[in-house]
Amino acid sequence: MNTVALWVAVTMAAAPILPAASSFQSGGRVFEIDGLPIVLVPEVGTGRVTSQWMFDVGANHDRAADFGLAHLVEHLAFGRFDATSQEEYDSILGALGGDSSGWTDRERAGFGATIPLLEGGALARFVDLELTRRVAPLLDEATIDRQRAVVAQETAETFDRPHGPDAVWLDELLWAYGEPWSRHPRGAPTEKASPTPIAERWAWMQARGVLVLAGDLGLESWAARLGPAPASYPPHAPAPSLGEPGCEPAAPAIRWRPGNVAEGAVYMAWPIPGRDHPDRVALEALARWLGGAKVAVGQGCGEFVVERRGEWLDLGRHVVSLRRAVTELGALGLDPQSLDRVRAGQLTDLARANGVLETRARIVGACVLSGRGPDCLADEAVAWISLDSVATQKAAARWLLPDAATVLAVVPPDTLWSPPVPGMRAWGGR
Repeated sequence: MNTVALWVAVTMAAAPILPAASSFQSGGRVFEIDGLPIVLVPEVGTGRVTSQWMFDVGANHDRAADFGLAHLVEHLAFGRFDATSQEEYDSILGALGGDSSGWTDRERAGFGATIPLLEGGALARFVDLELTRRVAPLLDEATIDRQRAVVAQETAETFDRPHGPDAVWLDELLWAYGEPWSRHPRGAPTEKASPTPIAERWAWMQARGVLVLAGDLGLESWAARLGPAPASYPPHAPAPSLGEPGCEPAAPAIRWRPGNVAEGAVYMAWPIPGRDHPDRVALEALARWLGGAKVAVGQGCGEFVVERRGEWLDLGRHVVSLRRAVTELGALGLDPQSLDRVRAGQLTDLARANGVLETRARIVGACVLSGRGPDCLADEAVAWISLDSVATQKAAARWLLPDAATVLAVVPPDTLWSPPVPGMRAWGGR
């Protein structure tokens, strides 16, 4: 075989096989009960059913006076209800062989439960049990104090990790008016949290919620029990942000912070646009290629963060390497071969996530809350399949070049604090 033929053979063999966008469709159907969108997602053969409640309200909707309220209300949603006490709920769910969990992030909150279908009637009992969650929690000072203590303990555990406080510090550096969202878990709930604002928040969450039931449902039989499908979804406007002003980036900066850490860390971060911006997918592709990077986006703004760990000299090498990589991305973008690998990895991850029943239900819930319909993951796959190198170059040049609003944050290891990390003086840091 000659050299050209060998090159063609290797190139063809290395080309990734991409799944079709249609493979990401959920097949979910939206119904409604008393204004609550309910999405049924059939998944025959799983032998189990999950319910996932999702609310278009999260930690970024906490006012300064109600700091930590979103996380606290999520915990209280597992508390006592008018119809079913927490102990009774746990007992019924346990008898069905199920388990439950809850979560709060910057823009949304939710909780869910999953049961195996081991006996007749289990599905009906499970759905009836989940619908009791619409009832307002019974709130008293003792219950609030108990859950506040739980949230405070979770926060303490987060900050006790070696680099636990780094994210909060980085947000303060990245945004001119402090962080744009109350990063979760960010801190213990305010002592001012009382039954009145908690009840108001719960009512607000209910008005911006969706329930997804996924698994071995018997879709048609359940569809007959539910109301008609709503004309559009969500049946409410997106919740406005009530957080502190925060989408204005701070000035470029290099900052150092002594940390009680054996292994140092360096963070390079940029403010970026929100999730509806056309550059979002290209930025996520760049993050995958850089490795150790993440893109966190909200409705209006977001951040692109690259993290590297290591000893003192390693940190300097990381800074030089990252600066060079970002500069090249701004000039050339991802080359086609790298983009193919990144695209294949992302679509594989999406397919794996969509293959997990609970995760799939949450994806469908997020699609419905965003107003794009239960199959919006297929649209995401199309966006990745159609992404090209030019788009990654333009996104890198627009948002990530070092002379943009870049924050370089360094947490050196304990052993060496005073000398500058090699390669950083070129950035004029202080």
